[in-house]
Amino acid sequence: MLYRKSTLAVLLALIFFSFFGTLSASAWMFPQDFDWRYRVISNLLSPRDNPRHYWLAASGVALTGLLMLPFAGLLRRHLEVIAPRTAKLSAGTFTAGIIALICACLVVPQHTHDVLGVRRLHELLGRSAAGFLAMGMLCSCWCAWKGRRRNPLAAQLFWIWSLVTLLPLLGIFFSESLLLFTRLEPSWATPIRSALRHSVFWHLGFWEWTGAVAVFLFLCTAAFLTPRRATLPYIDPFDCAVIRLDDEAGNVSETHEHAGDFREW
Repeated sequence: MLYRKSTLAVLLALIFFSFFGTLSASAWMFPQDFDWRYRVISNLLSPRDNPRHYWLAASGVALTGLLMLPFAGLLRRHLEVIAPRTAKLSAGTFTAGIIALICACLVVPQHTHDVLGVRRLHELLGRSAAGFLAMGMLCSCWCAWKGRRRNPLAAQLFWIWSLVTLLPLLGIFFSESLLLFTRLEPSWATPIRSALRHSVFWHLGFWEWTGAVAVFLFLCTAAFLTPRRATLPYIDPFDCAVIRLDDEAGNVSETHEHAGDFREW
């Protein structure tokens, strides 16, 4: 019931409105002009930067995390037949990222004192959430790559998931690497940094919002493009079924493999 496409469509609609809807409303009521290309999401969650409506953004992002939890089980359900360990790792890291995201909403951004002995705990939780979600998405890409020979839909999932996952990661990696090389080799890295400093590709806010859109697209493809797992036992989520016949004593007497379109009862 939870993994039916109609239920997943409702969850996706709620995720869209709870995340992008509340953040858009909070950005519209932001004390200053909020340009999503240059400002990070944490500005909307900060009582210092958004004193009147920070609770709206924090509540929306926390609710988004709760609504995303069923998709971790969906990934494991559909990918465990292809690669059980990788599917468990994908679901586990995806769940860890969601928990870190919710915790980041409970710890407001601040820079004046330590929280639980950790300075900038909100930033640490936010980066951890992004890292765990990226790991879960990469593991899902690997599972789709392994199952591409069984079903063309798996190959389609691999290319879509890789696109929405690797593009923000490459942008963030390039930006952080250039910042590191600026400190280590300023002679040749500083001119590149100066040329890109006024570009949207340099700012973390642009890649943060791009990553949020990428995660939402990843969830949409996981809900609508991944083949549904049949209710019968031993059904491969990529349309490879094994039908087992038992005798009166409960022993396996005969098995039949079926590949192709398998309709769910």
